[in-house]
Amino acid sequence: MEKVKLNIEADVQNEYRSTNVYAGIERLRVMVKFGSFTLPVEMSVVTRTNKTRGVHMSRLVDAAYKNSEVKHIEEGMVKIAEDVHKTQGPAYVSVRFDYPFRDLFVKVKISFKGKMFHYALSVPGITACPCSREVAGIGHMQRAWLSIAMQSRKYIDIEEVAVKMLECFSSTTSELMKRPEEGLKVLESQANPKFVEDVVRDASKRFPNALIIKARSEESIHMHDAVAYICRKNSSAFFEEML
Repeated sequence: MEKVKLNIEADVQNEYRSTNVYAGIERLRVMVKFGSFTLPVEMSVVTRTNKTRGVHMSRLVDAAYKNSEVKHIEEGMVKIAEDVHKTQGPAYVSVRFDYPFRDLFVKVKISFKGKMFHYALSVPGITACPCSREVAGIGHMQRAWLSIAMQSRKYIDIEEVAVKMLECFSSTTSELMKRPEEGLKVLESQANPKFVEDVVRDASKRFPNALIIKARSEESIHMHDAVAYICRKNSSAFFEEML
């Protein structure tokens, strides 16, 4: 193979452009160690071109790798933003991951910009229909999802939030159950029937400062899903991005 001489002095990214553009990386998969877990995390890091032709994306990847072992994942996000700011400018950092809790996984998205964290968490549960329970004595049951979006300048405790979210369902899901446990789970759900609207109302009481609360029931006797939500503080534009 013929040897090729590389022009390693070339710096195309720093060519002048009058229009600023926000650019960066999305869906970077990184193994992040935080707390007692090492989890695969999908990460995005975006900054501004600052009148140059492009951002230095390798620096964004390097910042993500360099800060992949921290006490709290938010700490790593802050350090990534600080590293990017040193050479390129303010950075927007977001992560997605599944957090193992009890025998389920909490779906988590965290975004950081400036000094504010935005959180979106989703957990599964069970709902039993109050209407069919009144009509037939048995409420049809389905798996449901509760999602909550909130903002904070401080780190939140994911497990503490998950506990409060799980309390909003008729009952919680469980993986390993024998017939007696399954029977008790059904009875537990039937004793606490809820519409998705009830799940949202209960969550609203537990999370009065949440920006968005959404419940979705994967209906067992219909082909559609049932959905209910509360959207506060003009956060509708934030809705699809976070949940």
